[in-house]
Amino acid sequence: MRTLSPPRFFALVLAAGVLFAGQASAQNADAVARRLQSKYANINTLAADFTQTAGGQTLRGQISVRDEAFRLQLPGQTLVTDGSTLWSYSESEEQVVIQDYDPSDVGFQIGQLFTDYLSVFRATGASRAKIGGVDHDVLALRPREAGSSVRDVTVYARSSDGVPTRIRVHDVNGATLAFDLKNVRLNPSLPASTFRFTAPRGTETVDLRG
Repeated sequence: MRTLSPPRFFALVLAAGVLFAGQASAQNADAVARRLQSKYANINTLAADFTQTAGGQTLRGQISVRDEAFRLQLPGQTLVTDGSTLWSYSESEEQVVIQDYDPSDVGFQIGQLFTDYLSVFRATGASRAKIGGVDHDVLALRPREAGSSVRDVTVYARSSDGVPTRIRVHDVNGATLAFDLKNVRLNPSLPASTFRFTAPRGTETVDLRG
């Protein structure tokens, strides 16, 4: 039976075209980055709904984040990691692939924004824009280390509270990975089971762990 490739699945989850609305005005990138990071210092967990549009198809899902752990839920598809193990589940394939979690396989992780993201990225530009009538800070980031699969990241965060509503990622192959966040909850209570996966009965398990 065909196995589900986790990196490819993650790209499916994130891939979307984000349209930027509004005229941007210049800001000091380092100042914006430090301001956002100070707001994120007290964020331990995050949960949100997101909408993905790609190839004329719209998908809606949920994301939960705690440090390197995350859970991405789409209709019929789930990707979960506790920071050490990665579970990739396809309902249509009735299969779950289990493997050691390697962040480099996934590329950009939204959880990086709420830890010490300035240790991973450097700010290269900042602006302001109105999106849906709401003021946003727009921050451009590039990885600090060479060899990353990510070329650059753009974060759209509400100016009032720093909550991100859009994230756009360009990888080194020229692909655009982006999604819109809605109903963002900061510091929700997330049980440990959120970042573990229990396969439904009858599911084929493919364990690739060393």
